Amino acid sequence: MKKIALINPPYRVVRHTLSPSFPLGLGYIKKVCDNNGLLCDLYDFSASTKSDDELIKKYNIMSYDIIGVSSYSLFFTDTIKLINKIKNKNNIIIVGGHHATLCRGKLLEEFKNIDYCLMGFGEYSFCELIKNIDSPDKYRINGLCYRKGDSIIENEEDYGDFVLDNIPFPDRNNITVDFNENKTIDISKTILNISTSRGCPYHCTYCVNCKNNYWLKRSPENVLDEVKREMNKNQYKRINFIDCNFYVDPKRAEDIINKIHSKYPEVSFSFQTRSDQIVNNKSEIIKLLNRVKCNIDIGIESNSNAVLQRYKKEINEKTNQEAIDILKETNCEIVVYIIMFEALETLSDIRKTFDFLKKNQLTQYNGINNLYQTIIPFYGSQYYDDYHEFYNGSIHERTHPKFIHSDVEELYNVMRDFRNRFEDIIEEVIVDINNDFSWDKRDDLSFLSKIAYITFEYYLIMCEKYSICDKEEFEKTKIYKKLISILKKYKKEII
Repeated sequence: MKKIALINPPYRVVRHTLSPSFPLGLGYIKKVCDNNGLLCDLYDFSASTKSDDELIKKYNIMSYDIIGVSSYSLFFTDTIKLINKIKNKNNIIIVGGHHATLCRGKLLEEFKNIDYCLMGFGEYSFCELIKNIDSPDKYRINGLCYRKGDSIIENEEDYGDFVLDNIPFPDRNNITVDFNENKTIDISKTILNISTSRGCPYHCTYCVNCKNNYWLKRSPENVLDEVKREMNKNQYKRINFIDCNFYVDPKRAEDIINKIHSKYPEVSFSFQTRSDQIVNNKSEIIKLLNRVKCNIDIGIESNSNAVLQRYKKEINEKTNQEAIDILKETNCEIVVYIIMFEALETLSDIRKTFDFLKKNQLTQYNGINNLYQTIIPFYGSQYYDDYHEFYNGSIHERTHPKFIHSDVEELYNVMRDFRNRFEDIIEEVIVDINNDFSWDKRDDLSFLSKIAYITFEYYLIMCEKYSICDKEEFEKTKIYKKLISILKKYKKEII
């Protein structure tokens, strides 16, 4: 039998404070393979602090005959470095995941050490490829990209017979995870991540789903069966639905939550949705959220109609505000996702979005990344097709906007500098204060939680008035001096 490994690769550009969550996609693939007699070892290196060479040596990766690697657009430059170290004449490298699905045969064109690319859902196609790896039958596999002489062939993806309820539940304990346990907080025993659907019926231009025409769903009964199985192993406090859009079918979503809540009334929930889905189902969602403990993550992206139209969000500023007003009538915690910077954006667009956050008191520390977030033109997305000329960098990593408005570029650059200088140490101090909290530290904690928003608005006003951002002037302010003073109180050395 061939020796098979599935690898979730390291995210080298990310500073990890939480332990990684179970990689569901690879977990499903492993379970399907195991059930077919193809035993796989699953490795999650996403939060590892070890080098590629250290990981390869520690887990004897070179001993595997077939290695499946998941791919993410933001980290693929690092992923291919790992692949290049692993690849030899005796093994086969198969790449799947979001980046492989978007880039398709282009991955085989650019990277000779990738033997096969699997597009779309990989549970059955990976298993079939392994079973037929030495047979010409493999060339008929759904979603397979392969080399044929000097050509690269891309098989079509067909999900007409794909039923999510038929996929066996992954074994979350059957995995090897490498991360720094001394510096990383492990919440894996308190939050259960579950996927109840795939795809999305909307076509936001920047999304990996923008060119898909499917939304596949699991039945409420099937989801409940998985929850029961996992709750028997561990008493989770929250269930997080990781669907791109959990509320596509409101009745189904509510049925799932109600079924779980009736059996596990102390468990809370979290899920992602859109502002228009909240507005269109106002009475139902108010009843639901006042009955169960729930956090709602809303993909707002922008509160400028001009930007929303460019993204083809099919919502507007009014809908965004209505959704927040509705959720304020409930007991839920609101988290919004914002893309603050985009190459074509104006300062007025940014002001509308920032004022939206401020007006609705959505300036919590857990949303701090909103202030720095830039749109990522994923290769293969509609946004990439339309606007990639306004971005610098490889399609295999995070790109950087070429702003058409200099004042927006000024704001972006100073905020990026602030993040690079201070965010890591601010986060460390916040964690330290929370771990050893006393009332005399309360004001320091509050200030540190808000300082990025305060800094952002200071520079935004400066841009609006003078079209420049002067860091030297900011460093003369009482705000900046207070920040330095607090950080020095808890950390001896700061940059």
